[in-house]
Amino acid sequence: MTNSTPRQRARLETEAQITRIGNRMLDDDGLDGVSLRAIARELGIVSSAIYRYVKNRDELLTILIRDAFTSIADDVDKVLEHDTSVLTVGVTMLAWSRRHPNRWALIYGTPVPDYQAPRDETVVPGTRIMVTLTILLSQSSQQTCNSQVPPAHALEALREGLRELGLEPDDQVIMRTVAVWAAIVGLINALRFGQFGPGVELVEDELMQGLVSTLGF
Repeated sequence: MTNSTPRQRARLETEAQITRIGNRMLDDDGLDGVSLRAIARELGIVSSAIYRYVKNRDELLTILIRDAFTSIADDVDKVLEHDTSVLTVGVTMLAWSRRHPNRWALIYGTPVPDYQAPRDETVVPGTRIMVTLTILLSQSSQQTCNSQVPPAHALEALREGLRELGLEPDDQVIMRTVAVWAAIVGLINALRFGQFGPGVELVEDELMQGLVSTLGF
């Protein structure tokens, strides 16, 4: 960024402020509390000026979604530098969801009505942990000879998606990734959305450890 102009740097800083303010509103009051007009007021600009940086609420949602995916993936990557395991992935995602429950709901909860996330902006950040998990499971020594996988055509869409991300795992690894991913995200969703009832918030880490152990890792 050394060759950028003062105007470009000012714009980048304003965009970063918009993201920070939007995240704080999301953390405090959920998606209903996120408002472009309120962000403009906090920035000290007229409401119409905010549209120089963010075209509409859908674009703001995309920014927050992309930032949330990046944040949780950064956390996972950082911890995996010291402890490479499926459990590390699970407990790190769980810890992030506790700190940012509304951000978790935005990226892994019920889709936002009348909003369609642009694939070119969200697929790469949104699949970073999946890619990491696929690579981790590809390198795992866990025995899978007794695992039954679906017919090859049933995995074609997943295979093609992973190929686009630069991965060529075999079908066993694809199914292991699907199973682990669905289990981890499913458990966290159940915890964040209160599906297990009161009391489990005290033993979330233990439940994640038991889940990963049950999966064979």
